[in-house]
Amino acid sequence: MGELKAVATLAFTAIGSTALSTPCALQETCAYVEDCEGAELTLELLGTPPELVQSNFGDFSVDQIARAGEITSKIRLSNGQEWTATAKNDLLTASRTQDDKHINMYVTKTSDSEMAVTLFTVPMRYVDYAKIGKARRAFSGKCEQEF
Repeated sequence: MGELKAVATLAFTAIGSTALSTPCALQETCAYVEDCEGAELTLELLGTPPELVQSNFGDFSVDQIARAGEITSKIRLSNGQEWTATAKNDLLTASRTQDDKHINMYVTKTSDSEMAVTLFTVPMRYVDYAKIGKARRAFSGKCEQEF
């Protein structure tokens, strides 16, 4: 009986901790206004550090969190050179698979109170990439969530 009480308390604590954050509403930004749907992205980071990103575009599993100045990836070329990618700002990457495509989310903290999010869709099989449509969408706005 004591185990059941401990499990119930743990479940309640986990649910209560996620309810304290408020989702952010970010506005779509577009290079060409005529191509912009003007959509809104709701964003909520769950966990400390975040393990899940909930949005109106689906739920994403967090893959990596990098602080400004940290190396996010390394590539070693066949000639022995090594290239590194370094985060300019705090960066969170997340992903999910839906039907026959991978959807990647890149969340960048642009200031203490603002974030930018890029969604990038990659088909898992060959398609005519010129006709893929909204493969990349960008959003930005006020958001004080932490990662």
